[in-house]
Amino acid sequence: LAVFPPEVQEAVQTPPAERTALQALLAAKVAPQVEVKTEEIVKAMSEAERTEWNALQKELDAHAALKPPPLPVGLGITDIGPVAPPTHRLAVGLYNTPLEEVAPAFPAILATAPPRIVGTATSTGRRLALARWIASSRNPLTARVMVNRVWQYHFGAGLVRTPSDFGRQGERPTHPELLDWLASEFVRGAGGSGKPWSLKALHRLIMTSNTYRQAAAYDPRAARLDPENRLLWRFPRRRMEGEAIRDAIVQVSGLLNPKRGGPSVFPELPEGVETRGGWPVSHDPAERHRRSVYVFVRRNLRYPLFEAFDFPDTHESCARRNTTVSAPQAMILLNDRVVLEAAQAFAGRLLREAGSDPAAQIERAYRLAYGRRPGADEQQLAQEFLARQAALIGERLARGERVLLPAGMPEGADPARGAALVDFCHALFNTNEFLTIE
Repeated sequence: LAVFPPEVQEAVQTPPAERTALQALLAAKVAPQVEVKTEEIVKAMSEAERTEWNALQKELDAHAALKPPPLPVGLGITDIGPVAPPTHRLAVGLYNTPLEEVAPAFPAILATAPPRIVGTATSTGRRLALARWIASSRNPLTARVMVNRVWQYHFGAGLVRTPSDFGRQGERPTHPELLDWLASEFVRGAGGSGKPWSLKALHRLIMTSNTYRQAAAYDPRAARLDPENRLLWRFPRRRMEGEAIRDAIVQVSGLLNPKRGGPSVFPELPEGVETRGGWPVSHDPAERHRRSVYVFVRRNLRYPLFEAFDFPDTHESCARRNTTVSAPQAMILLNDRVVLEAAQAFAGRLLREAGSDPAAQIERAYRLAYGRRPGADEQQLAQEFLARQAALIGERLARGERVLLPAGMPEGADPARGAALVDFCHALFNTNEFLTIE
């Protein structure tokens, strides 16, 4: 404690109930560095004390399973009072070489007026002033940047193709009037929703537009005039992100758990993956099948399916994801346990919903996986595949080999035909049409 400045020592030595807001902050900051660890206490014990301590610790460990899980913790930020500590410009960034004091202000290139800061008895008012300026309808950037990011999500590229740079070094918008109109609609309440700054209303406005709903068909004449499709003469095909691919697979298979909220989940990992930092697999299988937004993200261990499909580096911000085509993507869709289990569940769903008729199974599979009916040629090819595959699997079963069967396959059903249906469902998951938004 002696190595810290006097004000920090005073904060630590002051009883918690008597500390000011600033002292409480200082004490919390240095607590990990000055607290005496349990290992140090045990090391300082006598032999008899250490023996007694170990015995008590064993008793506690025996009852550890009875301890309820810790309650969720919500982190928040609060001001330390109506008067903020002074902020100085630092010489070459060194904390111990303060220069002149600086006051809060908005970026001069964007602000039309100095900030109006109104404090209260418990707050400086600075954060509220900043929030109001960011969300002001007069702010020239906030709405445009948010609208551009949403547009980029739906079309693969924003109206401004440098989403983190709207300045001179960034690209000019391809449709400046559209960008301004969407931004103004977003602020007022997109599509007449009456809900200002509503992202849901903005998504609905974009997704019900003719531009979003047009076909992705190729037009040679248009391609000659606009090869990069910057004028959006067709809908740009876009491969789904790894999270959306997993969600689609789990949803189509019927395994998706629609539960909302709660702690993160830990799906099973492929064998051989190094679980640096720990990866406690969720015990409840239903929890493992929740939406990908709930899958825990560890900086040094990215979920393999996500990583294969260009999951960004979690150590830095990512304005726009890369889209690559690589061998690991095909390998993980062919061999990943999650995908194989989903194919089994998908086949079981088809047996329940379409019965034993191959034509009905194929039509239902296309409806679920592609959102459309199969063409006559697709129906014929699929039936031929099922027949050939069932014959091949029948030979494998005769040799005593193991095969993947549909989940919940009815008693008396032909295992060869059931396994062929699993392979068919697995093949659908690996198609370009399933992985691509058109």
